[in-house]
Amino acid sequence: MMGQEKMIEKDSFRSIEHNSFVPYSSNSNIGPYGHNKLESITLNDWLKDYHTTEQLQNLFVNMDIAMKYIHDQGYYISSFALDRISLLNHSIRQVKFHDLNIFPLDISQQKQVVRDNVFMAAVLHMGIYANCLQYFTMNTIPSLKENFHQFKIFLPSEDIPYYSGIIERGASVYYSSYVGERKKRDLQNLENEVSTDSGDIRGKSLVKTNGNNYIAEDFLPNNEGTNELIYASLIKKEAAFVRALIYPVLVFILGLVILFLSCFLQ
Repeated sequence: MMGQEKMIEKDSFRSIEHNSFVPYSSNSNIGPYGHNKLESITLNDWLKDYHTTEQLQNLFVNMDIAMKYIHDQGYYISSFALDRISLLNHSIRQVKFHDLNIFPLDISQQKQVVRDNVFMAAVLHMGIYANCLQYFTMNTIPSLKENFHQFKIFLPSEDIPYYSGIIERGASVYYSSYVGERKKRDLQNLENEVSTDSGDIRGKSLVKTNGNNYIAEDFLPNNEGTNELIYASLIKKEAAFVRALIYPVLVFILGLVILFLSCFLQ
């Protein structure tokens, strides 16, 4: 892990438009925890205090888990502005993205908006690490690919391969998935070293006390219940979206039935 730890004082990420790299934008209002009013702090304000590299990594993992949950519900994030992201109850495990939009109907477009979200999240991380978000605009962000080497010195060494894959090669991998696999691999390497030093057979598989093998998710926060509460209204909107797709099919089938009956009764 990079030893450099610094005071993070940020402007907001508002220099980038809310629908940057993400087409099909529209407004939506998603309220946290139903009608309950909770204490919260914007990411912009949270970053004004001192945070270690490890704390930032933990924040980014939890933000990524929330983003993946949003995608799973059929939505994407239309703004990564620091004042449009909140930590409810001042907890990095309760991440609230305020600007969300529903996926387009086309599958290829859905994949593209997910890829764009993953890319913009990586850009946000890099801007925070390098303390230069204020310089990221619609004109400068595309140049990150050619200038990645100038930014990687600010990144945790163990995460450089991830950001390189996203920024330089256009990969579409969730940061939390990368971290989970990395931690699993690190434990595997540790087990191999212990086995070698003790004279045991090398290459032991990772097994929990209950006898099951570890998976990447075992090394990540379990925020499923929290995200279900924060984004509860997405479930209702997703159901409405599904109904919007089902109703035309039902009408079409009903029309065929009526046509069949009219022909049969003649």
